[in-house]
Amino acid sequence: MAKDSKKRPYDFGRVFFPGKSIPIPAEIRFQPLGNHVGNVNRLVKYWNGKALPDGEASQARILEAAKIHDMGKPQKFQLQCETSPQGKFQKYIYSFRGHRFLAVSKDKWAEKLAIGHHDFSAIEICKDTHQLKQVPQYAALLKKEPLAYAKELYVLEMCDQIEAELACRVMEDGKQAESRTFMDFTITQYEHDSNTYLIDPWPFKIEKTFIELTFHYWKFEPETTHQKALEKHIQKQDASKLGSELDKIVKDWWQKSGLTTKQTIPITIKLTPHTNNPEDSSQSQQRWDAESFYQKLAKYHPNPMQVEMFNAIYDPDDKKHPAIVMKGPTGSGKTEAVLFPALASGYRLFLPLPVRSLLEDQKVRIEGYLKTFSKLYPDREFSLVVDTGSQMHRYIYQNGTEVERKINPRRHLYKGDIILTTIDKMLYRFFAYGDKQKSFTFPLRIHRERTLICFDEAHSYDEISFTNFHSLVTALYEAGQSLVLMTATLPHEYQSYFTDFDLIDYIDDDVRSNALRQFQAQTLNRPHLDKREFVWHEDLQRAPDAPGAFQAAVAKLAFDTFRKRAKSRILLVVQRVVDAVEIYKQLKQNISQTEDEQFLYLYHGRIADQRRPDLYKQVNARDEEGEPYILVTTSAIEVGCDLNAEVLITEICPPENLIQRVGRCNRRGNVRDAQVVVVGNEIPQFANSLDEIGWQTYQNTLRELSGSQFKADVVSQCIRRTQHVDDYRVVEIFSMLYDYIYHADLTCQPTHERGLVPTRSWTPSVEMRIMLLEDEYHSISVPVDRLASNNCEVYAHTHLFERKYDSETTQWQTILARTWGDIYKKQLIVKICPDLSEFIFDDNRSYSYDEELGFVDLPKIFSGRWIQGADVKLKYEYEDNENKTHKIIYSYVNALD
Repeated sequence: MAKDSKKRPYDFGRVFFPGKSIPIPAEIRFQPLGNHVGNVNRLVKYWNGKALPDGEASQARILEAAKIHDMGKPQKFQLQCETSPQGKFQKYIYSFRGHRFLAVSKDKWAEKLAIGHHDFSAIEICKDTHQLKQVPQYAALLKKEPLAYAKELYVLEMCDQIEAELACRVMEDGKQAESRTFMDFTITQYEHDSNTYLIDPWPFKIEKTFIELTFHYWKFEPETTHQKALEKHIQKQDASKLGSELDKIVKDWWQKSGLTTKQTIPITIKLTPHTNNPEDSSQSQQRWDAESFYQKLAKYHPNPMQVEMFNAIYDPDDKKHPAIVMKGPTGSGKTEAVLFPALASGYRLFLPLPVRSLLEDQKVRIEGYLKTFSKLYPDREFSLVVDTGSQMHRYIYQNGTEVERKINPRRHLYKGDIILTTIDKMLYRFFAYGDKQKSFTFPLRIHRERTLICFDEAHSYDEISFTNFHSLVTALYEAGQSLVLMTATLPHEYQSYFTDFDLIDYIDDDVRSNALRQFQAQTLNRPHLDKREFVWHEDLQRAPDAPGAFQAAVAKLAFDTFRKRAKSRILLVVQRVVDAVEIYKQLKQNISQTEDEQFLYLYHGRIADQRRPDLYKQVNARDEEGEPYILVTTSAIEVGCDLNAEVLITEICPPENLIQRVGRCNRRGNVRDAQVVVVGNEIPQFANSLDEIGWQTYQNTLRELSGSQFKADVVSQCIRRTQHVDDYRVVEIFSMLYDYIYHADLTCQPTHERGLVPTRSWTPSVEMRIMLLEDEYHSISVPVDRLASNNCEVYAHTHLFERKYDSETTQWQTILARTWGDIYKKQLIVKICPDLSEFIFDDNRSYSYDEELGFVDLPKIFSGRWIQGADVKLKYEYEDNENKTHKIIYSYVNALD
């Protein structure tokens, strides 16, 4: 012990491996701990005080935390080797695991900041905030600004990360620089001076035009004896021991070297703001009006609605904080009406959509504008984040093109100019669900200044989804966030929930509506705007037990229309996947098409997630070129898509849905003989929003319109929603989650840990995969009750897995499901592995999957479903290696009747 106490401390702040990752490194660089800490302190001192919740007091706490945040590194230093799953060398890494817990200060707030750095998880931030609220000197601040601690921790994290990324670049360790997580800034090397780096946006004091930082390092070059020691493990193909060997070599070298900070090699760099940065008020800003911005970005004149919205939102000085309900007809440019002023103002724009199927269409649409916008600010990066929950992609655009960046998939965490997601995932992120580490990044960035949140298709929520939608909008409104609710058919019953919002109405306001119609007809040259011949075939009935006749009749109607109209663009929408598939198959038999010219498409919610984006792109491309197609689909393509069909054939549906579907027919007002054909005489119960009186009124309206022109304003009068009654449990859960995340109420922590966020229903969903290759699959998300039956037929090689998060490795692992419990706390995956039949005998029937048709049948993997008290129970049975049967019972909350 006495000998150990005389060892020199390993005073390293960071370690760098310049060049390629090789088993015998030519050089290793060590940044002195004091140099790293000093640089972080320098960045904290220059941080823009406007972003600090408690002014100078905040800065003092962060400075103290920066001084102590890495004081435990010398005790925890270790070099390691990262290997592939096959045990082969990949790269060397360094670790200070656990060092943050050794930070100590008399200032308990600063101490918690130091210990909390690198984690930034909801569980840690809520725990720390709760404990600080018990300290009298901090109670008032945290009552006034509940996120004060999180915001200060964010500043410490950002200064640490900025210094780290710069150090990696300076030390020529580019791969480590790319792997840095959590950064909210883009750092690029100035092309005319290798020692100058540009940061975007500029987070420091406005009066600072640059910050100078000096990075020091000691250099270690392995000697021949060191190389031989490493070579020994390479020859034995034992890469796992390379890390411990190099660790031993380096520590021995350090003890013998006697190096001091006076013997370091210095490199001084300059950090400056990125030029032409709209968010940096020290730079000259371009001032826009609607006309000039639309001409620059889209080369067309904005319509009256777009002009009014631009004037209401455009806010380069961050003074307006709008809250708007915007009602506009389908095809009137509502998305651009919000997107354009947001870009012009430098807002971060969140666009939560009601369904996942809309993401690809909006992504294609938005990225075109971002490419053009990036040309206005040369060399600056703009980005689009698409968050589906299971995956989060960040697309970067610069100088008019998409650019590739080798970015850790966890790196961005909503770092984007536009964030495209669904309402379900927005709720999850709002409540800090995601990877455990950095999970509080989501609520913090959602609540950042200069953020605009626009809920598209606001009319599409009902029951539980509307309760959550209203609760979320209310919480954001009360937090002072800028908000827009966009809709074409918001029921009058729902408008009363948003009376505090400004209403910009281009549907029911006659003056505005007429101005918009006049503009579209004259300026945009839309001579056939809103002209659609309408007919209702109510005699074409669907028998629930024998739908074949209905399917055949609809297929024949589509085929005859396609022949009669000389290959038009036809959109065919039915309510059920099984009908869509059968109609598609019958049309395919009757219509000849080549691979070079495919014009018959099937698109529904059970087409694999991996195929849907490309399918929609193909249809959209034909639509834009005016080429013929028949698209057989379901409500999966009802809202948000930008198709301009010539004929709509649709199964009868509620009036709000019909208006949405009709909006995809003659959308641009340039089809002389557009047709809308409604078939069927009954709305399926699962899709119906009308009571008996409403249904009678709706039928009478359709009968009166049949044989004449479709009138959306007349049909919209039939939109009725029964009096909305909130499920008190949904309201209570939202309230408890909010109190936990935003007020650090630890009594609500169990609710958060349960993972229960009933976004649309109480029934949770599972992922279903058909394995194509070992690491390749097609998948969809399915409500768990759709996979349950008391008389189920189990398909061959179908198994249930659970995805678990390993906090030690910060990685997700997929293992066979073997534990009972609350299904909300689990991420279940159903895997169907048809190729296993070549190796393993299974006497059950094989699952039939055709990627063209999608997951038509759903495997009933749960062999029992029953109600027990307030819960639904599901039974899953499996056999072990000895053919013994075991069962697992899962539970979830039963919906109210």
